[in-house]
Amino acid sequence: MRVAAVIQARTESVRLSRKVLRELAGIPMFAHAVRRAAGFPGVAGSDRVVLAIPDGSQDDRLALEGKKYGARVFRGSENDVLSRIIEACESVDADAVYRVTADNPLVDPGVVKETWEGFIQNGEGGSDYCAMGDTPLGTTVELVTLDALRRGQELAVTDRLREHPTLPLYENPDRFNMRLLPSPEKWKRPAWRFTVDAEPDWKLVEIVFEKLGVEATLDEIVPFLDANPEIAGMNAGIEQDGWDSLKKRKDEIGYVPV
Repeated sequence: MRVAAVIQARTESVRLSRKVLRELAGIPMFAHAVRRAAGFPGVAGSDRVVLAIPDGSQDDRLALEGKKYGARVFRGSENDVLSRIIEACESVDADAVYRVTADNPLVDPGVVKETWEGFIQNGEGGSDYCAMGDTPLGTTVELVTLDALRRGQELAVTDRLREHPTLPLYENPDRFNMRLLPSPEKWKRPAWRFTVDAEPDWKLVEIVFEKLGVEATLDEIVPFLDANPEIAGMNAGIEQDGWDSLKKRKDEIGYVPV
């Protein structure tokens, strides 16, 4: 199986302007996702880390910065994100993809490793999709076959379904082999959020990097934040758009042990 890491990004953001280009621990925030993706199983040592961005002029600087930090850059539709991800995958001849977003600088290598192992457990032609639940928001990846994305594209009859690339799978779980993995207890902190959508999110991740370094993993972060609950809760009031409905769909599909 030839797998790529596709990092979904755009410059403009509703709640935190130009956040992906804002410097975090010495480099643009998106570059942390690029660097972590370069070590993913099946991707490490390849040139299949792709920054998938819109093709408008507002993202020209992001394209230049992406190349500077070692990513291949693919440019496609701004609003039809599903097509952008599919075409980015095709651009490197991959038949499966880790979907990552550029506002997740703490995507966790341990979570990624277990997701990869869960994905390939059924062998070639097995899982269409695999992801882990109940870790802090912003630490996971979605691992999905190109074939499943293409089938999802046929079902994506609304703008909403094309904006959220794996939502067609979640809304049609009977058509896909979906593996949702439970989090190990050591990482199970579903109330925490490390995705960066607002200033309190930024501040929390900034503190984590300052205290633990830019390579910090959940094995280090969880004990640190358990001991400092005031830091863990500093962004507790930030709501993630659509998260409750997605979590409900995951619960309906059900989790399987690795």
